[in-house]
Amino acid sequence: MSIQKEIEFKNLLEKEEFDTLCSEFGVSEEDFHIQTNTYFDTKDFQLRDAIMGFRLRVLEQRNELTLKSPGENQHTMIETTRLITDYERDEILQNGFIKPQAFDEFLSLPEVLFSFGSLRTCRVEIPYQKGLLVLDRSDYLGETDYEVEFEVTDYENGRQSFNKLLSTHRIPVRNTPKKIARFMRAAQHK
Repeated sequence: MSIQKEIEFKNLLEKEEFDTLCSEFGVSEEDFHIQTNTYFDTKDFQLRDAIMGFRLRVLEQRNELTLKSPGENQHTMIETTRLITDYERDEILQNGFIKPQAFDEFLSLPEVLFSFGSLRTCRVEIPYQKGLLVLDRSDYLGETDYEVEFEVTDYENGRQSFNKLLSTHRIPVRNTPKKIARFMRAAQHK
């Protein structure tokens, strides 16, 4: 289990802006890796209403259960992550629900969380300005979106570096909900 504070800035991109940043940072299609997030909540969205999120992330080499809880501001979350086996992953995905209490790290969650679907992301991570620049192309429910994230340990320096990156590339600041929120909004309209 790991618990960490995540400070990140994010901005939705147009495809052309995404392509420009990939070119600027020398990123090719082979640099991307694929991850699939399956999102869980109660049927009456208790986690969403508490500004929390719970996901199963499947990567090539590992599977993670992660609870995201609010931190001290809108750019900070507390992530509690537990690695799980392929067997546990398969059981959760086949059942379409999870009993978080089966994992000590998540005892405080409701008794059962149901799957609301999956989002597939092609991601590349680039060291940048004392942080990690992340370029994501996400596909879910017939939609594709593009996003830049900047993960840092220092809020103020990160904010300045991120704003400068956007400004330098003439990318407007856009209201950018978290992936789970974008996914859930799309799910409600399907």
